Amino acid sequence: MDMLLDQEGLEVDPLDRMEKDTPLHKAVRFANMLPMAEWKDGEQFVEILLDAGADPRVRNKAKLKPVELVDPRNLELRKILRNGEYSITVGDNELANDDDDDGAHNSASDSE
Repeated sequence: MDMLLDQEGLEVDPLDRMEKDTPLHKAVRFANMLPMAEWKDGEQFVEILLDAGADPRVRNKAKLKPVELVDPRNLELRKILRNGEYSITVGDNELANDDDDDGAHNSASDSE
């Protein structure tokens, strides 16, 4: 599965037609169906998708993010998805700050 997800140009957040779920939504639904003793398998599946670039902030047709579908007893899966959201949000903020810095140095007032 890692090899498939490492293919350049692969879309890791396609939406299904009915529920507008991403593969992360589907992975959470799969994990929820597993017996508690097998939750690690579902968690690994979610981690693989996150490592491949899946965005845990995408909402489905019901306006739910994958983390909002997690079985409330599965604290580890919830933590994995929250960390994924945090990583993307922090990364987006760092990019925005880098863009702001670039703009300040290249402004028209610098040429005066």
